[in-house]
Amino acid sequence: MTRQRRISVFLVVCAAAVAVIVGYFVAAALNGTDEGASAGATSRAAAGPPIAKGDLLLLDRDRSHSKAWGRLVVVSGGRRRVGALTCERVAFAGGSGICLAKSRTFPAPGYEARFFDAHQRVTGKVSLRGTPSRARVSPDGRYAASTSFVNGDAYTNPGAFSTRTTIYDVHAGKKVADLEDFRITRDGHAYKKADFNYWGVTFVGGSGQFYATLATGQHHFLIRGDLHAKTATVVRDGVECPSLSPDGTRVAYKARVGHPFQWRFHVLDLAGGRDTALPNDHSVDDQIAWLDDHRLAYGDGEVVMSVSADGSGAPRLFERSATNPGVVVG
Repeated sequence: MTRQRRISVFLVVCAAAVAVIVGYFVAAALNGTDEGASAGATSRAAAGPPIAKGDLLLLDRDRSHSKAWGRLVVVSGGRRRVGALTCERVAFAGGSGICLAKSRTFPAPGYEARFFDAHQRVTGKVSLRGTPSRARVSPDGRYAASTSFVNGDAYTNPGAFSTRTTIYDVHAGKKVADLEDFRITRDGHAYKKADFNYWGVTFVGGSGQFYATLATGQHHFLIRGDLHAKTATVVRDGVECPSLSPDGTRVAYKARVGHPFQWRFHVLDLAGGRDTALPNDHSVDDQIAWLDDHRLAYGDGEVVMSVSADGSGAPRLFERSATNPGVVVG
């Protein structure tokens, strides 16, 4: 190879390396950072159908229209409209939403929390560690929460996986708390174990209060937390993925039943401690959602089922080709 030829090859290689580096930084700029993007910087993507109080939100699971798979669906007045966002999990309340979605990061794809408004315009982004599992928004739209698996892909064997549960200020477009950093008390005493894992936040109004699951060993505790004080208190054992009722008096959740266990949905009266098992004939892994003070809904494969909160009657088909149900409040 001649000297001129070697120089030409060297220049081509250098140009390619520069292109890769530039591409990486462009992708990083487009996908946000751990500190989040500016809440005022909206996406250039076309807005989707507007979201209003009382609408039902779903994620599409229609195999006959593969391009819509995972898209946000807005059901209003009986009309089902496919939205602009594609999400792994989604939640919306009080004029604000969170969409846990795949991101085009370099060198391998990752995930991010995208905050969006009532027209499905992205207002901020924060990168996520791990694979998204749960998402919720406070009724006033101020705070949002996400849970991701950092290692492993199931809740089946605590200790064999790790979760990361984060709370965000949606209006500021940034992370404000990681549940790993909270101080936990149990029976009035400080409580700390090396294997703590947290998941399934549900917010109490707009106060910064919330419920969640704390797992350690074979325990799955319901905890009540205070975002501002960064503290949480153990309330009860055997509660996973809690969901607070609209009237704030009950928590619907999934419980492990039998050996080997299967998940079954229950409703807990917070004041009196009465626990009601909801009817179902098989295990379902979802964070159940309240449709109103009397009915709940959950994703079961590629359909959404509804069930009465008092445990009467069998589950009924609510929506086909969908998952991740949630009624817009606030």
